[in-house]
Amino acid sequence: MEKESKIYEIGYLLSPLIPEEKLDGEISVLRETIEKKQGLIVNEERAKMQRLAYAIKKPHAGNFESAWFGWIKFMVNPEFLSEIKNSSDKNQNLVRFLIINSLKEDTTRRAPRKIIRRKPLTTPEIKTEIKNEEVDKKLEELLAHEA
Repeated sequence: MEKESKIYEIGYLLSPLIPEEKLDGEISVLRETIEKKQGLIVNEERAKMQRLAYAIKKPHAGNFESAWFGWIKFMVNPEFLSEIKNSSDKNQNLVRFLIINSLKEDTTRRAPRKIIRRKPLTTPEIKTEIKNEEVDKKLEELLAHEA
């Protein structure tokens, strides 16, 4: 019985020793690994040079304080996932990678914008009855001060 395809995401760090001109070639190696296993690329972000939080030691390659970081979201039958992982393990230009389960909805959803709506300023209505006698008295007081 064939299992239904699931969506995964591979986040990767490629060696900073790869020149930018050859970066697309290295990314296509990852894409081909997925596609050879009947995987379908759903979305991806091209790798960008990132400073790492800590240095990564790679045998026979040295210490890296930065690397090309990118990700690829893909759909594949879960039985092929271990083969994709094994192929990625053998790739000498991959400093690190991580494959996680993902959701298709995450592909198109963007971070919500924070909308601030302000209420218009209004002055509260104060309803008080003023008697004519009080108004006349106040006017007389004010006019007496001016004289």
